[in-house]
Amino acid sequence: MRMLQILFLVASAFILLAATCRPLSTKDLDKLEPRIEMFKGPCFGSCPVYKLTIYEGGIAAYDGRQYTNRIGLHTKLLDQNKYRDLINAFEESDMWGFQNIYKAEIPDLPTISITYHKDGQSKSVKGKDGRPERILQLEEMLSQVAESGGWERQSSGGDANLPDNVIADELLVNLSPEVDPSVWIIQYREQDLQIVKRISPNSPFWLLRFNTERIGSNDMLEALRRDQYVLSAEFNRKVNASPR
Repeated sequence: MRMLQILFLVASAFILLAATCRPLSTKDLDKLEPRIEMFKGPCFGSCPVYKLTIYEGGIAAYDGRQYTNRIGLHTKLLDQNKYRDLINAFEESDMWGFQNIYKAEIPDLPTISITYHKDGQSKSVKGKDGRPERILQLEEMLSQVAESGGWERQSSGGDANLPDNVIADELLVNLSPEVDPSVWIIQYREQDLQIVKRISPNSPFWLLRFNTERIGSNDMLEALRRDQYVLSAEFNRKVNASPR
């Protein structure tokens, strides 16, 4: 019965992709069964930070968070041969035989977590350097998926319902004092994020502007709020010049 339910959900997702010619939404993905997940965390440099999830049947989701040209949620349908190769590789690796965490010797490398789901059970292997060769091979396969083409950006939704007093392409951002804004902002060049001005000479707040044709307003806000060097972020608001 459970297998029939999974097949029905996957088939429904395929029909939705074909019928609407649009990427799957978060609500669509919540109905699917995840099979493989990989999260690449931050390092001391400009390592890409993202989460890759591959669902039952080969639907994939890429959630770009930092230092990547795909910020926000992107989805696509994997080639079925590629999907089967991934599942077979995980089956042959015997994930349950590895340690959950491997101690790092090089602290400035990103922490990478790989999770495999099967029959209601999950196994995660986390670490930096020092992980087994077989885990590194699985990571390479997943990285190839993440770096491949064909991804479609999925808006987080709600951009059309932003409050009237919000400026949809401008954000007020409080940056960490150790950050050089002119260097930090380079990671968001694909979103055309630009520095408009510093709010005042000694203020930690910066007014930034981005291209809403490249990324949704809420996606950009969420990406900055998850940035390790951003202390706070909010939309810039219109000044009400009308008399009281």
